[in-house]
Amino acid sequence: MFKRIAALSALLTLAASAAFAASALDKDTLVAATESTYPPYESRNEKGELVGFDIELTETVAKKLGKKVEWLDMPFDSLIPALMSGKVDLVAAGMSATPERAKRVNFSAPYEISLSAFVTGIENPPQDTDALAGKIVAVQIGTVQENFARSLGNVEVKTFQKFDDCVREVVLGRAAATLMDIPVAKQYVQAKDFAGKVTVAFNKQITGADKAIAMPKQDEALSAAVNGIIEEMDKSGELAALRDKWFKE
Repeated sequence: MFKRIAALSALLTLAASAAFAASALDKDTLVAATESTYPPYESRNEKGELVGFDIELTETVAKKLGKKVEWLDMPFDSLIPALMSGKVDLVAAGMSATPERAKRVNFSAPYEISLSAFVTGIENPPQDTDALAGKIVAVQIGTVQENFARSLGNVEVKTFQKFDDCVREVVLGRAAATLMDIPVAKQYVQAKDFAGKVTVAFNKQITGADKAIAMPKQDEALSAAVNGIIEEMDKSGELAALRDKWFKE
């Protein structure tokens, strides 16, 4: 009996491993994950549909691969775990391809430079991080912005699941600043709920890592295929046109 159970367990483990090792390219539909409060990379329009640079880039890549896309919207700090567990095939969420993350996932060729803007109240905005010493900085959990804020060592860091909650903390006076990528900051300071209440105080490069699509470490075939298409889009000017559409002033 025990031998049969052990044999069955081994077979199930082998089958699961084989399934996990199979490339996402073998499927008709790619499951992509994002976190939808990061415009213009990803957000929801009036109809509740996902829109943004990452959304259009991913769907363009999938179309060129002859695939459909099924989107999952989840907290940012759940994205890489979902990828590593096999729940999703790729992540497109304005994610910076840091060396630490690259230990756990594969990244595509970079498609956008990652620079952060510090968003503060409109009265006497600080000019650098030194002016934030002893104050509260609100950040989205699991982001490079959280890592940078903690590295300052002289601010109190409060984490939130969504960036709009970070901006709201600044508006309500419960945080001195929040930080996010420059295109995202421009969207938030102009948003109906926040316009005239917050401003971009200053910009700073907080990491040398640029934006990229994340994919499973073991799916080299998917990584190679996605990289090939992004490189083709870069050479043809299609990627630049997409940037102009979503990031143009």
